[in-house]
Amino acid sequence: MNQTPQQQEPQVASRRFVLEMLGFSETEKALLASTFRLTGRRAFCYAEPDGPAERSDVYLVNADNPSGLQQMEARAPNAYAPALLIGRAPEDSPWPAVEKPIRWMKLFEQLDQAMLAALSMRASRPAPNGGQWNGTDFRRAADRHRPQPELIAPPPAESVLVVDDSATVRAFMRTRLAPFRFDVDYAENGEAAVAMAQAKRYTCIFLDVVMPGMDGYQVCKRIKSDPATRGTAVVMLSSKSSPFDKFRGSWAGCDAYLGKPVGEDELLATIGRFQPSARRVALSILSRG
Repeated sequence: MNQTPQQQEPQVASRRFVLEMLGFSETEKALLASTFRLTGRRAFCYAEPDGPAERSDVYLVNADNPSGLQQMEARAPNAYAPALLIGRAPEDSPWPAVEKPIRWMKLFEQLDQAMLAALSMRASRPAPNGGQWNGTDFRRAADRHRPQPELIAPPPAESVLVVDDSATVRAFMRTRLAPFRFDVDYAENGEAAVAMAQAKRYTCIFLDVVMPGMDGYQVCKRIKSDPATRGTAVVMLSSKSSPFDKFRGSWAGCDAYLGKPVGEDELLATIGRFQPSARRVALSILSRG
């Protein structure tokens, strides 16, 4: 028996904020950026600068790296363009901090709070020299001819399939994916999953290993052996996380293997990796190697 979600609310434009990462390695930045792409599905979207001329709205700083703190000091964040620290913040820091390991939803919420406060400050800032400019759209006098932040159209709908015979797991996945406006379908067994994957293109399939009838390994092999579906990312979910179980998943062709219970942060980081935009970036990096 298949379950499909209720009709989703119409997508609305997101407000884009330029986020600059300071004190992170290139690998860390790539991992952070892949998950931040998920915010393109939220009311507030956070993206890296398109180029050196684009001013930052908010700074994300690795507080455990002295270089990151030095770069932040050079950027001089303020109430109109704030900073958020990751890790152990200095005792005298005026900026909020999120502990490591990163909890993604908490990080997104902290960024939202910081930008709501910044927008409020921009709106209340008087126009310089009696000029006519709207503080809601511009964060500094130097930016009065450059509207910020811009509104961006929502990304194309991406479909995700959750295959699990547990109603609890399906409900968990529904709750965690709903804020990001994915088109989510559900299947309770492997036979239904294979049929649905052949009938509809999915960005990612979350696949339980232990199910009645066809198990997850068999389903994964079927999906990865079919030219029409082999490009779909398959993430296996299992309470078995021994090296042998992970090897079986890899041998079946899965792209990732998550242990149950699935953590929210691990789930978001994983699905962020398999969005088409994230895959294009990864291929670009590999091609330069």
